[in-house]
Amino acid sequence: PDTILKNGLNNRYRVLEVSVIQRNGSDPEKHLTITASPSLEDTELCILRNGWESVPVVPGDIVHLEGECSSGTWLINAQCGYLVLYPDLLLSGTTISSSIRCMRRAVLSERFRGSESGSRQMLIGTILHDIFQQSVTNNLTQEKVQELANKIVYGQKYLKEMYHLNLKQAQIMQEVEEYLPSFFKWAEDFM
Repeated sequence: PDTILKNGLNNRYRVLEVSVIQRNGSDPEKHLTITASPSLEDTELCILRNGWESVPVVPGDIVHLEGECSSGTWLINAQCGYLVLYPDLLLSGTTISSSIRCMRRAVLSERFRGSESGSRQMLIGTILHDIFQQSVTNNLTQEKVQELANKIVYGQKYLKEMYHLNLKQAQIMQEVEEYLPSFFKWAEDFM
C-alpha cells in the first residue's frame, strides 16, 4: 500500500533528497528536501544541526517532525525540535536498551517477536550469535571458543527453549560445532 503523507500536527514526510553542507569554520548540517505531497511536488526544507546531522536518513525514508516550520523550512537542532525516523516502527524500551550491546540482535528479535513459537533455526542462530559475540568481544582462542560453546549449549540459558522445541542439548551442540570453523576463519581474516 502507498504510504500516507501529510503535514500539520501528525505529519509524515517523505525524504526526497539529502545533502550535507559544510560552510567555512562551521559544523556540518544535513539538508533534507521533504514533501507531504503524494505527487512529490510541494517540497519543504528540513535543516539538521548540532548532532542531528548524524541521523542516518536517506532519500525515500519517512520522517515525522516536531518543532516549528517557518516559510517552509524546519530547523532541528539542540535547542528546538526533533525528527523521528521510521515513525511507523514501534520499538519497546527493552529492545532499544538491548541494542546498546548489539544492534543486529535487537532488530532481529523485534522483527521476529510475535511469530508463533521459536524454531530450531532461530534457537541455533541465537546461540551462535551469543557464542560469536562473546568470542569476538573477549578475543578468545579456538580452544576457549569451544569451551564457551559447550558452556552456552549445556548451560541453563537456552534449556527452556530447547525443551519447548523438544530438542536435546547434544543435537544442538552437534549443529553449533558445524559453524565453529567459519567463526575461526572469520577471526583469522579480520582480527
